Amino acid sequence: MLIAQDPHHQLVNASQAGRQIPYICPGCQGPVRLKRGSVMTAHFAHFRGSDCQVFSEGETHEHVTGKQQLAAWFAASGYSVQLEAGLTALHQRPDLLVQMDVTPPLAIEFQCSPLSVTRLAARTQGYWRHGYQVLWILGQPYQRKLRSTSKALKFLQYHPHWGVHLLFWQVETASLQLIHHILTLDAEPLTYQRWSLKSARQPVAAFQQFQPIVSNPTPPEEHLEHYHRQLLLARLRHQHAFDDLQRYCYQRGGTIAQLPDWTIPRVPELPLLTVPYLVWYGHVFGQLRQEPTVITHERLQALLWTELLPLLARQACLRDQGTLHRQLLLAVTTRLDQQHVIQRRGRDWTLNQAALKWERPKF
Repeated sequence: MLIAQDPHHQLVNASQAGRQIPYICPGCQGPVRLKRGSVMTAHFAHFRGSDCQVFSEGETHEHVTGKQQLAAWFAASGYSVQLEAGLTALHQRPDLLVQMDVTPPLAIEFQCSPLSVTRLAARTQGYWRHGYQVLWILGQPYQRKLRSTSKALKFLQYHPHWGVHLLFWQVETASLQLIHHILTLDAEPLTYQRWSLKSARQPVAAFQQFQPIVSNPTPPEEHLEHYHRQLLLARLRHQHAFDDLQRYCYQRGGTIAQLPDWTIPRVPELPLLTVPYLVWYGHVFGQLRQEPTVITHERLQALLWTELLPLLARQACLRDQGTLHRQLLLAVTTRLDQQHVIQRRGRDWTLNQAALKWERPKF
């Protein structure tokens, strides 16, 4: 840990602490010792046998160093900075608590160790309920190649300028990496844009004010052929999501291979589902087949939402999820319209029955 209390009960940063002074842990009130050398980042450590439940002795060099670097960056940018500030009302202790003038305080968590989505949600919502903003910044264990199954995706955050994004901190260069506008397309790698900032060269304001030029990713020309191959492999491997969709299709007189072309995802979407987007589109197809030829807009939106809701991943760090969910509903409504599955009729929609038929198997 980076702070401890001196004999006068004042919090002292390890980098500024004197050696011949007794220190105690601000959490458990037990004795701690100062550890500082030419290689090791200055920090306090409990003595052997301590059972402190507030500060973990398992802090890695990366975590200790990263917190120091972030604290220095925010302080140099004009913020008041507290390391490991105890928030009594929350029973939480963020890695950093920073504030500029009268803006709401910002809790910064530099996460290097495993964290369950349940614990992540509890900590994040604790901050929100008590008026704190929170920023999750991920360390090296989460920075491996980003995939649709990556554990980093539980930390997805949203910003109007950056879309759905992740933040990485690289201790070796004391730099922040913003992975922004993350999108997913079934059977293809995740797409995203990357922007880096070195804390020694640019202030925090440069990060906050960054507005990227967004490039819309285009699927490869062979996407449909590739997708059909992936579906065939998924069936052969009995992948859970596709087995469930196959059963859904069987119960309605068809198979995955007979789903109409408009159900095959062609445009990258927000990575908010636990399953491929084909599952949602396939369920929408199945439900629209049971509807009358003319349905109200409200009924259509309710149907789309009912099929989407069970498929959504738990997002612990997305505060305004409703905005993103509405984006998904608008996108699929537009898709149905453009593919001539539905057609506007005043305030209602007319269903194109020809687009709601099983097709000849494609594979």
